Amino acid sequence: MTREGDKLVGELFKAIGRDWTPPAFVERVLFAPVAIDREATRRCASVLSNVESHRADRFVTDEGRTHFIQRRAFRLYCGAVASGSQRPLSQIYFEETENGRPWLRDRPDLWFSFSSCRKGFIGAWSSTHGLGVDLEAQSTVVEVSELAQMYFTESEARAVETAGPARLHKFLQLWCLKEAALKSLGEGLPYGIDAFEFELNGSLRLVNAPKDQGGPENFSAHLFAHSDVYGALVARQLSGAV
Repeated sequence: MTREGDKLVGELFKAIGRDWTPPAFVERVLFAPVAIDREATRRCASVLSNVESHRADRFVTDEGRTHFIQRRAFRLYCGAVASGSQRPLSQIYFEETENGRPWLRDRPDLWFSFSSCRKGFIGAWSSTHGLGVDLEAQSTVVEVSELAQMYFTESEARAVETAGPARLHKFLQLWCLKEAALKSLGEGLPYGIDAFEFELNGSLRLVNAPKDQGGPENFSAHLFAHSDVYGALVARQLSGAV
C-alpha cells in the first residue's frame, strides 16, 4: 500500500494494457491480459486493501488467487485513471448497487462496467452513457446449439446453427453482446437475455432493444477481439446527457 506499489501497478497496466475505446466513444475502454509472472501478481497484491488481501488468501488454488489479485488491482487502476485521483490505489473505494453495478464513492457521475475471464480483464467508464462490457475466452467449451436455443432469439439461434466451423465464434460474440447489453441497464433487470437481438452478417447491427429503454436507437454496440478473447461493449445514452 505504498506510492511505489501504485507506480509499479500503473507501469504494469500501461505496459500490458490495450486501449479498446471505439472511435466515436466519449470515454474509455481498457483491456489487460492476465500477467503470467509472479512479480506482476506481487505488485498487484501490494495495492489491495486489507479486506481484499484476506479475500485473496481464501482462494484454494494459486490460479484463482492470482486472477483475483490482478482483477481487483486492475479495477482500482481503472478507478484512478477515470477519476484522476492522486490517492493510493488501496484508497480507491468502489461501492456496488443492489444489482452489483460498481460506482466510485467520490465520482458517482461515472458509470463503470467490468468483466473478466481466465485470459484477461476489461473495464469501461462514461459520464454520458450507461455501459456494459463482457469478456469471454475463445477457448471456452460450451454446448453451443443447446444454449443458443435456450437464450437467444430464433434468428440468432439460427445464425449460430448455420455458421458451420464458425459456430462457437458466433455464439461467443453474441453471448458477449447480450451480457454487455443487460449490464448497460444497470438497475433491476426485468429483461431476459433475449430482450436484445443482434445481427452479425458481415457487420454488427442491434436489431431490437427494450422500448422502455429507448429502443435500439438509444444503444450502440461494439465487438473486440484480442488473440484469445472476445469482448463486447454496449452503451446506452443516459437521459439528459449530451
